[in-house]
Amino acid sequence: MSQQIHFLQETDGFYEEVKRDVATYLKKSSSGGYATKFFYTKALLLIGIYISLYIILLYANQSIVALTAMVLMGPIAIFIGINVAHDAAHGSIAKKQWMNNSFLLLFDFLGANSYIWKKRHVFSHHIFPNILNADADLKQNPMVRIFPNDEKRGYHRYQFIYAPFLYLLYTINWLFFRDFQDFQKKEIGSLKLKRHKKLEYFKLIFYKIIYVSYILIFPLLFSSLNGWQLLLGFLLMNFAASITITLALIPSHVAEDSAFPIPDESGQMATSWSHHQLHTIRDFATSNWFLNFLFGGFNHHLAHHLFPNICHVHYVKITPIIKASAKRFGLTYNHEASFFNAYLSHYKLLKKNGIQMHLSEVA
Repeated sequence: MSQQIHFLQETDGFYEEVKRDVATYLKKSSSGGYATKFFYTKALLLIGIYISLYIILLYANQSIVALTAMVLMGPIAIFIGINVAHDAAHGSIAKKQWMNNSFLLLFDFLGANSYIWKKRHVFSHHIFPNILNADADLKQNPMVRIFPNDEKRGYHRYQFIYAPFLYLLYTINWLFFRDFQDFQKKEIGSLKLKRHKKLEYFKLIFYKIIYVSYILIFPLLFSSLNGWQLLLGFLLMNFAASITITLALIPSHVAEDSAFPIPDESGQMATSWSHHQLHTIRDFATSNWFLNFLFGGFNHHLAHHLFPNICHVHYVKITPIIKASAKRFGLTYNHEASFFNAYLSHYKLLKKNGIQMHLSEVA
């Protein structure tokens, strides 16, 4: 991406008011915006479940029990990622950076390179969400046309049909292909990459070997699963993980009515940065306690984008503050109460973009 994108200066005071009101709330919190005891309890619970399932995988006498444990490790790995490691990447767990860096290593132990993912997510997606060629998180596969102003290809008319099957490969692609590809790129979305240190290449290979060893080699040597059963378990584990992560990520940015603003020829956006976040993000099911627990604040996505350095356990309290300020300034707060409708809306977007492709060909 060669174009330099910049936002308008904010003139209405919306973001300043929200920051002031959030700061007032945080003064009443003993954690000061960082992780609470609830966060650490949830983190230990999820990590404990993952380790317990792994022990069952290795030592269960019955193959079906070992296979089931392996499959369940997939979603639990995603919940660890979005509840713990994701906060660590934003430095929101603790004031001491070594604690955030320690929790961030969970990504590496779960198979994903934390270094390159942080560059993709924090320094591309968070700055320029929903902007074509600037938001690396949203544009990952040319077979899926998410941006209505993206390149058109004939097969996109069927994408709402094949996308669910393609999404099943999300984590396999991430762990075994995308990480390595990103290391070779000169740009990831809006971010220009400098030469990576040799240590980062070493860590990339080192942690991939650790992951492959404990997830494939050790079970092959010590579990009750034979080779074919282990391969099946590995595939099903990744399918389950991929479904879980798409359930968490898709509704907030890529729904049927999502906005995908584009800059003008000089790279100027039409709004300020905070207004752009309001315009492009949709919260979903924010009153659902179950999703609030499991999704690490991803359903309170606007709060996360406006305050990425605040731990997600505070978002339930911060979201009403943002909503109230938006109303006072006459700004639209996008929210879908139904999680099912929020997720289904993504496939309506894919179908709409595919139909646009077909109609343009007819015209």
